[in-house]
Parts: sequence; structure tokens; C-alpha cells
Amino acid sequence: MTNLVTFEAATFAAEPGSRTLTGVLLPFGVVSGPARDPLSGKVARFTFTEDTVTLPDPSDVVLNYGHDTQSLKAQVGIATALSIEPGVGVLATFRIARTPEGDRVLALSEDKILKSFSAEVAGEFTPGKDGVMHSKATTLTGGAVVKTPAFKDAAITNVAASAAPNGKDVAMGDENPNDATATFSKAEADALMAKVESMATELAELKDVKIPVGPGVQQFQVKEEPIYRFAGTEGAPSGFDFATDLLAAAKDKDGAALKRVQDFTAERLQPQFVTTGNVDEVNPAQYRPDMFLGQAPVPKSPLYDTFHKGSLSNVTPFFWSKLDRVGTTAGVADHVEGTDPTAGNLLTAVGATVTPVPVSGKVHITREVADQGGNPVVSGLVWSEFDRSMKIALETKTAALLAAAAGSVASLTAAIAAGANGLTLANAIEAGLIDLQFIPDGDRFVKAFGHVDLYKTLGTYKNADGESLFPIVNPQNRDGISGDKYSFIDLAGYRINPGTSLGATSANASNSWVVDPNAVHVWNSGLQRLDKLQEKVEGWDMGVFAYFAGIVYDVTGLRKISYDPTV
Repeated sequence: MTNLVTFEAATFAAEPGSRTLTGVLLPFGVVSGPARDPLSGKVARFTFTEDTVTLPDPSDVVLNYGHDTQSLKAQVGIATALSIEPGVGVLATFRIARTPEGDRVLALSEDKILKSFSAEVAGEFTPGKDGVMHSKATTLTGGAVVKTPAFKDAAITNVAASAAPNGKDVAMGDENPNDATATFSKAEADALMAKVESMATELAELKDVKIPVGPGVQQFQVKEEPIYRFAGTEGAPSGFDFATDLLAAAKDKDGAALKRVQDFTAERLQPQFVTTGNVDEVNPAQYRPDMFLGQAPVPKSPLYDTFHKGSLSNVTPFFWSKLDRVGTTAGVADHVEGTDPTAGNLLTAVGATVTPVPVSGKVHITREVADQGGNPVVSGLVWSEFDRSMKIALETKTAALLAAAAGSVASLTAAIAAGANGLTLANAIEAGLIDLQFIPDGDRFVKAFGHVDLYKTLGTYKNADGESLFPIVNPQNRDGISGDKYSFIDLAGYRINPGTSLGATSANASNSWVVDPNAVHVWNSGLQRLDKLQEKVEGWDMGVFAYFAGIVYDVTGLRKISYDPTV
């Protein structure tokens, strides 16, 4: 979400000198006070870190009074130095203009009436679980000098102020102290007060008025509350009171008070309310990249997770050797006194060279797509899809290793007739699992993966009484169960997992597997991202690549179950 936000800093110490204000403009690592988002009406708090804030050229940062960015009089200074202090915040020095308003700001700062800087930033924020908006990529756009801080841990550290041009304090809003004082008649004051009283209800409703914004980048502005309060319980943080200013303008000819009353009434007492018939004009359709969704979540990778042995540090082919179990005759036997045992042979098989193979992908992002959704959001969606397809590819490649070795793998079961029902199939598998217990290393087979045809035949079989062969709830007269939502089938203690990568349902024989996790080895590198390949005016390419390697290390550690569901 991209926002335009203002934030305030806190107290300072005055020091005579040149016309400058210096201090912490935006603190890091602290949370602001509550501020209302005029677009949603929700209250939020904000926090910043040093790696998420970008500083412009100091000459582009103007200091204003009270976040008044429209009135030329309120522009009171310009930055001469900006820096990021790690662990502290954005430090700023502003040179104050030689104008009546600038003199006023310096005088009020020296007397600690104006106590704070307030930063103006634009950029992206990420909502946290604690309700705090965390800066993601923001740029400083301006600053203001205000009275009440939102960040109480920040401070203006130095005020170097010279006297006003004529040695006197100048009221904010006076173009020239030698000009004639403003006039404000009693009749005008009475009329203005009557208007304020008649608009009290509308003032209360102003907090719900939505501010229209144009299409494209979302924006909102969070400022200190209005200069006047009408609650009657406590004064406004600005320190100004409407009735006091009204009387000062009428009775004492106070030009600054008159200016505050005029600006406030012009801005606050003329709201434009809309009806449901023309809301489209003030609330145009906007993109919500924060609500974009990619494809479905990444599916499980049972085969890859079982056989994965580590990462590839490089893409150089390597030789993978193993013991020749058939040719090796090393062993022990009964000893004959006075006779040396016959020497056996320890043979290493020729093995195989494992060559990592690359996988890659590329997508073209048009400039319009990036502008509509926001480049970081679009790139994130693309990257998530690349990551998802990479994990699917790893599972698919692992299954392909088993399929390629199937011709050399022994069958767990005797031949199963095509179209055999679940009971016949389960009996054949149980017989094969019992046979494993009568070979020396039969207990090495600890995992099983079922092809969809075998898995459905076992999971859906019911006897003549309508009882499931593998029920979800396990009666004592069954040899196994099904997991919740058919997430697995437990057959005599062997958990058969759905082999999603073993192929789709078919009318031919397909293989399911009982395996030793050490029988197959797979490795892979991480997915590498390449941004903005071949960037052009109309868009750019985003690419990825990675490497995969695998080998069936020991075919004797695999057993296949071949099943054809078609009679």
C-alpha cells in the first residue's frame, strides 16, 4: 500500500546564531501516536527503519508551518542538510526564510512554543499483526514545524535564530509588519460565530468525509488534528482557541488571529457532501495490489522430501560409486583351528557419473501491468509462481527417476489380476510386506507411495455389508485405517502416501512403491532470480534458473506394486 504520511518529532533547545533549525526529523524504531487515515477512517500507527527511507536532495525539501503546503506564506524554510543516523533517525537542518512568517517561527521556536518537526513522506507500508504500519520503501518529501509531536522520542536539538528584520516579533500571517492592521467588525464577528454554531453538526461529520484521489498510486495524508477544538473539555494541541482568536481579531486587530480564523472557516465550514448517485466521481475504481492472489498453494512433495540429500554447491558433474553387493564376498564363518580363513573380495561397482541438469523459466512483464499493480507486487506474484513451479518440478523429476529404474526393480507382490478389487489388492500387498520380513534387510523399507489407481481402489472398497476395508475410524477387526480426509492409508503399519507425481489414472498398469529412503539420492541448488532482463520501454523480462541432480543409488532398496484397474 502506498501512502503519503506526515509524522512529528518532539522537544528542542534554543541557541542564538544563524537562522537555522536542526534536529531529528523522523525517528527510527519507534511507533508513532495514533493517526486517522482519511480514506478508510481507520486509526493506525506507523514506524520506520533506516533501510526503508530514501533521502532526496536537501534543496527539494521545503519546511512549512503546520503542514500548510498550499499557502506561500506558510513556506518558512528549506533543508540545507539531510542525513540518516543509524539507530536514531533522519537528521535535518533547515535554513529559515527572512520573511515575517520565518521570523515568527524562529521566535516561537526559541521560546519553545513550537516544539517539533514533522516529516512528510510518501511510499509503501506493510500492515503488521500488531496494527502498526511498517515502512517498506518510503521517500522524504517535505517537513513542517508544529507544536505537538507524534514521535515523542525524537527531538529538534538546535535552534539558531537571529532577530527579526526590525528587531520586533512579527505575527504569523503578516505580509509586512508596517502594513495597516486588519479590520474585523463586530457585525462580521457575530455573523461568523452564528455560522460556526449552525455548522457544529457538519464539523462532527467531517471525519467521515472521504477525500477523492486519482487512479493509480493510492495516497492519504495523516496530520495533526485541526487547529481548534469544540469539545469544551480541553484545548487543541495547537494551543489556539477559536473564541479567543475571534475576539482578538475583532477587538485587538490581531492579524495572525484573523488569518487563522479565516483559513479554518474556509477549509472546514464548506464541506461538499455527495450522494450515492455520484460517488463514482469522488471514489474512482482503484487497484488493490495488496489483495492480489497467486495460484493455489504449493502441493506436497512426498517423494522429493524422502530422497532429498542436500544442496548442490556447484554444477560440476561428479562420480557416485557404491559397493558391489553381488561380487563382494567379505564375511565371517566358523573358524577351523590352525587354518586361515579364505580371503574374500570387497568390490566397488563402477557406479555412475551424476550430471546436474538446469531448469529455468522466464516471464515478460508489460509496463502497463507493472503500473497498474505496482512493480514490487507484480514481481512478488511472479516470483511466488516460479517458486511454486520449481517445487513441483523437483517432485516430478524425483518420480521420473523411479519410473526410469522400474524395469530393474523387483516386484513386491505376485502378479495382480487386472481389475482386482480392494480386498484382493490388499491381500497381495500384505503378502509382499510379510515376505520382506524374511530377507536380512527387509526392515529397511519404511515408506510407501500409492499411484492414484491403487490408492482409490484400496480407499473406496466396501464389503457386502457396506463396511470400509480401511475406515477413517479404526475398528479392531481391520488390518489398517485411512487418515483424515484420506490423507494416507495405513496397511498393517505401512503408511501409504498419495503419490501425486506418479501419474494420472489410466487404463494400463501403473507402479506404486515401497522404498528405503537411502535407495535414491536427489540434490538441487536454490532458485536464482534475475530481474529486468532485456528491459525495454514497453516492459521487461524476469528470469530464474536452478540445477537438479539425482540417481537411483540402490535398486534393491525399491519394490514396485504394478496394478491395472481395468478388467
